[in-house]
Amino acid sequence: MIDREHIILDAAIAVFSRYGVRKATMGDIAAEAGLSRQTLYARYANKADIIDAVMRLITDRVVGQVSQAWLEAGSISEKLDIFLDFAIVRFFEQIKQMPDSIDLMAGSTVGSSAPQQRAEQGKIDLLAGLFEVRREALAAHGTTPEQLAEFFYQGSASFKFTAHDLGHLGSLLATLKRTTLMMLGES
Repeated sequence: MIDREHIILDAAIAVFSRYGVRKATMGDIAAEAGLSRQTLYARYANKADIIDAVMRLITDRVVGQVSQAWLEAGSISEKLDIFLDFAIVRFFEQIKQMPDSIDLMAGSTVGSSAPQQRAEQGKIDLLAGLFEVRREALAAHGTTPEQLAEFFYQGSASFKFTAHDLGHLGSLLATLKRTTLMMLGES
């Protein structure tokens, strides 16, 4: 991604955070990025295209941050804590502060679901790589690293919708983590 794209997408994130996705306009994003609307439209046809690109950027950043932090972590348990912090808890905290957070949490944005699925797959692939070292233990439970990774990610991501508050989210994630560690033979 070129620098101009990062400028536009970071501007979009700031505008969405300030006004909410529904109220944000292409003009707001262009102004925040210091560009003309024509320049913005030359790169992105509409707000849905920007949302798709923002989702990819955020996922790339999360995967990069998690991968970097994992270099310092020793155990799978520590790595799961890092993943949950970057991919779930921080997002939950940020989204709760935003206007239209209910729309975003429910997935009611103007973007399509295909980019969201691609973004999720990046996180699932990261977890599958982590669980690969326990392939045999997982096979004994009738599953694969890829299946457990999808279960873990989808479960943890769904808690962003059902958790009442940060404490409740922490409790749900702790239970999911304990269950996952048992499946991996790490308990």
